[in-house]
Amino acid sequence: MTNLYTALERAAGSTAAAPGLDGLVGGLLAEVASGARPLRAVVHPLGFYCLPVLRDGAYGVCVHVFDPAPVGADYEIHCHSWELKSSVLYGRIGNLRVGVYDEPARPTHRAFEVHSAGGTDEIRPSPRLVRWEPLAEQTSARGETYTLGAGEFHATMLPDAAPAATVVLGRTVPGPVDVVLGPVDGAARRVVRRRCDAARTARIADEAARRISGRDSAG
Repeated sequence: MTNLYTALERAAGSTAAAPGLDGLVGGLLAEVASGARPLRAVVHPLGFYCLPVLRDGAYGVCVHVFDPAPVGADYEIHCHSWELKSSVLYGRIGNLRVGVYDEPARPTHRAFEVHSAGGTDEIRPSPRLVRWEPLAEQTSARGETYTLGAGEFHATMLPDAAPAATVVLGRTVPGPVDVVLGPVDGAARRVVRRRCDAARTARIADEAARRISGRDSAG
């Protein structure tokens, strides 16, 4: 585990820790905006901008920047092959936990496995036919943190239709795969994740840093 991941993990998790987390993430975003940390923002299929600031074996750190104007959400109810800890940097994020149950007789959805490599998602239908139902919905505000285990189905929302951002700490665990629910008769498909150019990436990072520091009107 890297020093950066450890520092962010220690800072996340309580309102009292938020100033430390804000400073750490704000510093990372300033490096991205200046070009000192070379990366490109990704237009994520789930409808937000992803800034992948760390990849180190099983561990990863991303800053997710949500805009009320969708950037192309492609699917919604899903589960990850990794466990996550997500801390809200500004705005509010809704997280809906979802129960998914085998329903071969009268299914509403099919489970699709998502295999990602090199910025491309191969979305492959599995034999599993299911139905789903909402379980618990949690709304987290600035300084608050929520967690999800690998394999837990959920959907993320913007309850206020206002800008928001989170820093997400992820740890891959053996066994689970990424899964998304889709049409019962859906076919395999490929989604190529769009990368922003350097100028657009810098603007996204700079705006997020401004909002975190309070130099913008969003809280």
